[in-house]
Amino acid sequence: MDIQNHFYGHTAALAAYAGLSRPRHVAGLIQHGWTTVPPIPVNFGDFPDVEKNGRRRLFVWSHGSRAWDPARSPRQSFSLGAPWAYLVSTEAVQERLADNPASPDSYPSGTLIMPVHSTRIVAVSGDQDSLAREYLRTEGPSTVCLHFEDIHKPDIVGSWLDAGHRVVTAGPRHDPDFLSRILALVLAAERVVANRLMTPVLYAASLGRDVGVYGDPLSIPGAEIHGQRAIRSLWPELHGPSLDRGVTTDLARTELGFQHVLEPVELRSALGWNGRSAGPGLQYWVSAPLRKTMNVLGLGERDPGSSEKQVGASPLTWLRHPMSHLPRPLPAHAAALDPLPAPIPVHRPG
Repeated sequence: MDIQNHFYGHTAALAAYAGLSRPRHVAGLIQHGWTTVPPIPVNFGDFPDVEKNGRRRLFVWSHGSRAWDPARSPRQSFSLGAPWAYLVSTEAVQERLADNPASPDSYPSGTLIMPVHSTRIVAVSGDQDSLAREYLRTEGPSTVCLHFEDIHKPDIVGSWLDAGHRVVTAGPRHDPDFLSRILALVLAAERVVANRLMTPVLYAASLGRDVGVYGDPLSIPGAEIHGQRAIRSLWPELHGPSLDRGVTTDLARTELGFQHVLEPVELRSALGWNGRSAGPGLQYWVSAPLRKTMNVLGLGERDPGSSEKQVGASPLTWLRHPMSHLPRPLPAHAAALDPLPAPIPVHRPG
């Protein structure tokens, strides 16, 4: 019912698992990122009462995350499991994970670095030159996956290239193959590290990859909803350069909701994909954009804990990218799995 459902290839991954050729409109809202705070106000803040009529659901990734207690939430949610959990549960990926490499050249190698990224509202600041050099000393020349928001910034891209790393991106957030590219990067790497505990660290750990979270966390001005010290105290097992792989794997799978994964038939039913209904489509194209426009202008009402309220972004901030918040045609295909799409190389801007 809203464009956020299709961010980062999430519905494309769900469609691939459900046996559909392309995503459909969803009867509800899907959490679009792992959070260190309760996900409902952060992900669904523009729609404070969408689930109250019983026809739409709030699909969260996990009811077992340490970030929140669903029983204490004022809003009801459905524990769906992360789209990543469905992507890696498809037959094509399961076969790949079970295969024994035919030669040593097929084994994963090297480190994948996933630094904290900017958004359309706030930009990351800090000394990325020093961070890139620190990782060069500790990890060696690595593959660095930058978010699409940062690949056109010469200072950020240059920091990593000048340090001797290879730079790639998984594509824009509307790309249906975004998650598949992340999977390709994780499968190709022996180890995944980041300077903050973020979603891709959990993705890698859930597949048994060696992970590390260390280095300068940089700064996200005005958007530090939960301090780094508090995050480290809540997930101590997921912080440090050298972690217990067995512990991180189990914890990541719980945080991502692998325990909630539905069978394909159940998934189609939960998302409203068994039949055709005009309601979710009308909400996607008409009522959801109108609701968000009113919120940006201060004429609507957001969830009291919404990230937009905490960041305090003005309407002028949103007008920097006015077209990015409008609905667009649904992804044209399900997530690519065989073969997995290659990451997109990033070169120095200009």
